[in-house]
Amino acid sequence: MHVYALSLEKGGCGKTALAINIAAAFQQIGLRVLLIDLDAQASATHWLGVDSEALQADESVLGVLNDAMKNRVSAQSVRSRVRETDEGVHLLAAHGMMASLPAQLSSAPLGGLFLLKQVFTDLAQATDTYDVVVLDLPPARGPVLAMALAASTRCLAPVQPEDLVVRALKALITSVQQVQANGVNPDLQLSIIRNKYAPRSNGDRIFDQLLRDHYASQMVQAVFPIRAVLRDSAAMQQTVFRYTGTDATEVRALFLQLIEELMVLDGRG
Repeated sequence: MHVYALSLEKGGCGKTALAINIAAAFQQIGLRVLLIDLDAQASATHWLGVDSEALQADESVLGVLNDAMKNRVSAQSVRSRVRETDEGVHLLAAHGMMASLPAQLSSAPLGGLFLLKQVFTDLAQATDTYDVVVLDLPPARGPVLAMALAASTRCLAPVQPEDLVVRALKALITSVQQVQANGVNPDLQLSIIRNKYAPRSNGDRIFDQLLRDHYASQMVQAVFPIRAVLRDSAAMQQTVFRYTGTDATEVRALFLQLIEELMVLDGRG
């Protein structure tokens, strides 16, 4: 089971759009996919057609994590909270009460660092388990990010051509290196995804060269230009694989290219 954590400390980088459509792309090639929304804003949850305000907290990912804190999590307890979506992707929804999750984790043993890893261990042992898990994370450092990185195969960092994004990327790389170096997850990998690019912009080309100068070995080849289809498909609560608007075909191809790259990087290509 491969676990991809979409993370960057700065908001507005298109993290949720990438998470949703990466999950859908893996589903398109026949894999069983679970998306976990760990952001209290619940953007991914709403995008996939689930009203987080209509859920009880225990019906969301909070219920799974609470079970893990009490050492009673199981594959069955996870699946009882999973919702099927029209996109074919399974969802562990977010809940507004997740705003208090960092405080809950901080008070748990070891800061809740291994709770999600425990969940995935139980899921991996079940029959007909998921091939891929995608985590949509809040734009913040802290115990939620640490818990996610401890349980992930690969961290995916969406970057757009802005100075503040470079700073946020440096902070994320530091977090990844800490998780690797302290033995929590020494095999964790990091990949950088360029998002919201304007290919004809001189500024974007300069930014791209800056990234290449420092992080070339960690950058994937797929580059996502600014496209209205991602905004419009979100408004329709659809992924680009179900949405039929302008540019959808081009953007679908980019997501399929991206997951092919990821599979090669992870030894599955």
